[in-house]
Amino acid sequence: MFIESQHNNLFKELFALRDKKNRDASGLFLVEGQKQVLEIPKDRNIKYIIVSESYNGNVPEGKVVTVSDRLFSKLAFTKTPQGIAAAVEKKEFDAAKIIKQNGFFVILENISDPGNLGTIIRSAHAFGAKAVFISKESADVYSDKTIRSSMGSIFHIPVIDNANLNDIIKLLKQEKVLIAATSPKAKKSLDGAIFTKKFAFIVGNESNGISAQIQKTADVLIKIEMPGKAESLNAAAAAAIIMYEASKKP
Repeated sequence: MFIESQHNNLFKELFALRDKKNRDASGLFLVEGQKQVLEIPKDRNIKYIIVSESYNGNVPEGKVVTVSDRLFSKLAFTKTPQGIAAAVEKKEFDAAKIIKQNGFFVILENISDPGNLGTIIRSAHAFGAKAVFISKESADVYSDKTIRSSMGSIFHIPVIDNANLNDIIKLLKQEKVLIAATSPKAKKSLDGAIFTKKFAFIVGNESNGISAQIQKTADVLIKIEMPGKAESLNAAAAAAIIMYEASKKP
């Protein structure tokens, strides 16, 4: 199939995926770039592979839609697109089943920057987290910037977005998961002794931290000791430090 008109119904459907509202409604999201598309795992359902008419690189198996270079430039998020993208179905996860595993979990409340969100997902994958739970108020998991910042990790770890954190925390507590929250006012420093077989930690908004209501649900408050004079750490940096410590627990 070759599309050269922006009024084509399929192109309009694909172009609409640039907007979060349409991603939510369709259950699809766009992945752009040769490396990103070729590394999509086979257990993910690719609905369409979109290539520009001048693209001559590798193409994964699937339903290929070729569009003019002009239309691909309209569809792409990058200024100098590589000429390949994919419309991928979101994957649903059973939170209650995931939480039954031993290991550690990451809970994110109102992380507003998609770059931070993607970086935290990447760190969670690198350090072996069992899942990442993301509040409804956070940045969009399926935005191009989040996906790029995750460097493909979004496909390799369960990510539950639009989560009701009260419900998630209730499930965690039912499974005897120790829940920690980061707080600069905490008396307990980050220490390997706090990590249990089943552990979760909450990271809050970049500017305002964790809300008082969510903080109250924590079993322990922790802080990261900083011998330097910086006032605070970036949310993604703080999360990575905690995950590194959690990953050392046998």
